[in-house]
Amino acid sequence: MFKSYFKTAFRSLLKNKGFTTLNVVGLALGIATCLLIVFYVLDELSYDRYNENADRIYRVNNQIKFGGNENVYAGSPAPAGQALKSDFPEIEQVVRLEKAGRIRVEKGNQYIQEDHAVYADSSLFAVFTLPLVDGDAANALRDPQSVVITEQTAKKYFNRTNVVGQTLLITKACHIRSRP
Repeated sequence: MFKSYFKTAFRSLLKNKGFTTLNVVGLALGIATCLLIVFYVLDELSYDRYNENADRIYRVNNQIKFGGNENVYAGSPAPAGQALKSDFPEIEQVVRLEKAGRIRVEKGNQYIQEDHAVYADSSLFAVFTLPLVDGDAANALRDPQSVVITEQTAKKYFNRTNVVGQTLLITKACHIRSRP
């Protein structure tokens, strides 16, 4: 019985090739669009979910209006965090992050340029849930001369991962441009 239904449907599809093609292409585009939207939403909702307090972490942006121009920046001035914390008792903790740009690390007689360094406050580990291989998150970054590095970076400079207490010589790399 089902065999006859399939035969009849297939003959009908062959008889109306234009409508069949249009319907199949439309259905395929609809399903593809729906899947893309679902994957996009799932991806957007997955960011920073590893943080235990992800629902309580916010970023402060700036919207600056000057004259007829309006600009929105994904950052804020350095004193803004502490000013907001003192004005709003609901704010539990503040952490400032700033891209360091290019830094230069000395390893023996050679200098290695690192492009992904970030300056951070000592409250970084109080706000974000970042796993540490070694060391104490409560005391990390308390000293202005301290750094936190990844396992990969530790292996790169020390050939091992247990490097708490070791010294890295870091200097801000300068990029000198010549004027035309």
